[in-house]
Amino acid sequence: MKSNKQTSIRKNSTLIVSIASLAFIISLFFQIILGASKWKNDITSQMKMYIYLEDTLNVDQINDLVYTFKKSPFLNKINGKSDIEFKSKNKTASEFILKNKENYEDLLGENNPFKNLLIVGVSDNFKNEAKFNVLAKDISKINGVYEVTFPNRYVSLLINKINQISSFLLFIMFIVCVFVYLQISNFVKINIHSNRILIKSMQLLGSTNNYIRKPYLIDSLIHGLLGGSVGTLSAYLLIYYFSNSIPELKELVNESNMQILSFFVCTLFCCLFSLIATIFSLNLKLKTSISNLI
Repeated sequence: MKSNKQTSIRKNSTLIVSIASLAFIISLFFQIILGASKWKNDITSQMKMYIYLEDTLNVDQINDLVYTFKKSPFLNKINGKSDIEFKSKNKTASEFILKNKENYEDLLGENNPFKNLLIVGVSDNFKNEAKFNVLAKDISKINGVYEVTFPNRYVSLLINKINQISSFLLFIMFIVCVFVYLQISNFVKINIHSNRILIKSMQLLGSTNNYIRKPYLIDSLIHGLLGGSVGTLSAYLLIYYFSNSIPELKELVNESNMQILSFFVCTLFCCLFSLIATIFSLNLKLKTSISNLI
């Protein structure tokens, strides 16, 4: 009796460890993918168009130009406000002197070579290299516009690389999940197989399949909750350690909302894995004839 109890505890412990390893992998990859998505959004949000204006424009003409851009469909809105900023050439000159500790007149021998600048946030629908090029050409044709610059193609390449890395991580996570699921399924099958005589005896005594399934499904749910919680917390501790070691990671992964979302998603995922593996294994044994039990 004691030996059977120890064997049962050992099987349950092995199953929980397997589920915990699944939760650890899913949680780790899930947070990395969310971090990569946040990084991409941060890069995308910084993609702005810089419109340099002719020196001949007066204040009223500049205001008219700003008003025109505010009505344009490409302009981004932040909390209902137009994402457009005017930066005078005097302010640019002051920032240059403050940053470089040198006077531009001594370097260039001329009065304020900088241009008045409009920094325009572009909506997400226009944030790709091809549309940026078309938009820049259209804006450069407007009277009073001296030059239009925007993030070069390396920004687009960086975003494409982030998307490729995220897709690759999803693929790896899927492959790993399949292997771990097969491992969990095998452990569940072994556990149910050891109780095959009891299951068939209950059927012969008139117990319904749902009645037989109930304790196994409850156990599988408990295993999923325990394994999922342990694995997710382990992944969080690992990420917490690395985020403290590398401060740049804190902004990407060390968010309470992300951690809570990751915990619930991964734990729920592990519970589903455990329940599905148990249901399939149980159904096979419930359909097995008495002559095939041994």
